[in-house]
Amino acid sequence: MSVKVLFTTGPPPSHREGYDQVVGLHDVGLPARVHHNLELLGQGSRPVPEEAAALLLVSLGVWVTDKLVPRQQAADAWTRCLQVTCPVPAWHQALNTLAGLLDFLTGDSWLLRAGPNPPWLPMVLRPEADWQPDCVCLFSGGLDSLVGAIDLLEAGRRVLLVSHYDYGQLARVQIHLAEELQGAYGSDRLRRWGFRVQFEAPELSLRSRSLLFLALGVAAASVWDPPLPLVIPENGWISLNPPLTGNRLGSYSTRTTHPYFLTGLHRWLAGVGLNITLENPYQYRTKGELLARCRRPDLLRRLAPATISCAHPVASRWLKGRQGNCGYCYPCLCRRAALAAVGEDDGQAYQVDVKQTDEIRASRARGADLRSLGYFLESWGDQPSLHRLLWQTGPVPGQPLEQQRYLQVLQRGVQELQQWFQEGRGPT
Repeated sequence: MSVKVLFTTGPPPSHREGYDQVVGLHDVGLPARVHHNLELLGQGSRPVPEEAAALLLVSLGVWVTDKLVPRQQAADAWTRCLQVTCPVPAWHQALNTLAGLLDFLTGDSWLLRAGPNPPWLPMVLRPEADWQPDCVCLFSGGLDSLVGAIDLLEAGRRVLLVSHYDYGQLARVQIHLAEELQGAYGSDRLRRWGFRVQFEAPELSLRSRSLLFLALGVAAASVWDPPLPLVIPENGWISLNPPLTGNRLGSYSTRTTHPYFLTGLHRWLAGVGLNITLENPYQYRTKGELLARCRRPDLLRRLAPATISCAHPVASRWLKGRQGNCGYCYPCLCRRAALAAVGEDDGQAYQVDVKQTDEIRASRARGADLRSLGYFLESWGDQPSLHRLLWQTGPVPGQPLEQQRYLQVLQRGVQELQQWFQEGRGPT
């Protein structure tokens, strides 16, 4: 299947022939538009540079298209051919390079084209008086981002947290955690920009959401003089995200912070003139190691129960329980193993305690991740092919010494998961 989408910041085009969908960023008479509060970017000390605005608009166009086109319509129920025309400069080579990174990220075939309108993000500069951060940190509301914020603050940094949300529960989690951090460190050390970017459409896999989140971070880092580094806190196991089974190869496992993708995006930013570094300080740590080495464990212990690491954060709606982590998706299982490594695992803190119920084993959908994890750990064997597992996650950049560090993260991550899975082992 092949779908063409026009994403525009201007008025409706007089001729829409050739496009399957036309979506706008502003209320300019189009039937479909993105709802947003991007005016938050006006709180920086300078306007959004054209290059950062262009990346943000491309990422919005890609995200909209990703949501509009159901994967079930593809021949293999996954891989789509998607063409997006966006209001960006005539970056023919840069757009081709970015399309290649998107192919890796989402598992689709992307064609990115420059549209007739220039990058346009109307902003009213409203800089916050007497406040200047020295870094920007992505803040999802999960455990890793909480540790990332705490570690930066403990290091004496002045931190701007950047969040993205498209439903209220996640926003409440992010706001609560940010307020707790401000209470601990002071509002002069920490601010948060919560970007509400919403677009209703049928597809839910949303592999492209990570590019949008990163583009929001890049835009926020670019509105200060000089531009700030962007910290992307994610543990190395999930960053590499090795496939648990043979049917999870490629983009079937998410690649949000995979080193190949982040390295390629960093080079792309430099190529278009954006002097913004991308840093993941936890690339060589497992999730348990990330928690164990947090610079303020007492604060982490108090706030960790409020974080959301779940792939199904709204599962409580149909389980008729309290809001929070579902307990049976792969991110929740990794979360529990990491918390167990620091003595803080509590199955009662989830919608479902997979170690205390047979319900998951009987459920084809909700038990899929637990069964996959059990299969992966049981088939690991005494002499696993770490190199094969590493390269199944995607091309790995760096010299042999750096690749060896990735392998070591995988080995320790497997051990972390095995220890939790085998202790008080539940249904498989």
